[in-house]
Amino acid sequence: GKFPKNRQEIQDLPMMGQYLTNAYELFVLKRTAPLLDVNMARVLERYFGKRELSDIRYDPSLQKLAYKYVDHPKAKELNWAILDFASIICKSKPKCNICQYAMSCRYNRVYSIEK
Repeated sequence: GKFPKNRQEIQDLPMMGQYLTNAYELFVLKRTAPLLDVNMARVLERYFGKRELSDIRYDPSLQKLAYKYVDHPKAKELNWAILDFASIICKSKPKCNICQYAMSCRYNRVYSIEK
């Protein structure tokens, strides 16, 4: 058979949630889509501010922000860069002291004040 190319048809397949649908669009269909998981959400939230809903899959502001920041001809590489950044610098215990974005990061400004 043929795999569908319409996002809704892909997402309606068993086991195809938002993350897998985005990954399929990004890697197979070569469309821009964010690999929005808890790690990417953490980076976006810390830098830009808190999300509105607890579930990242349904938070419209976080979804919009994620799509905005990977809307690039090299979306695949940009997704990987954000995920790598989350695993190396912007961890659950962040390394703000070595982060090149610390001066403009909302989380760092609050975190630095609370120290």
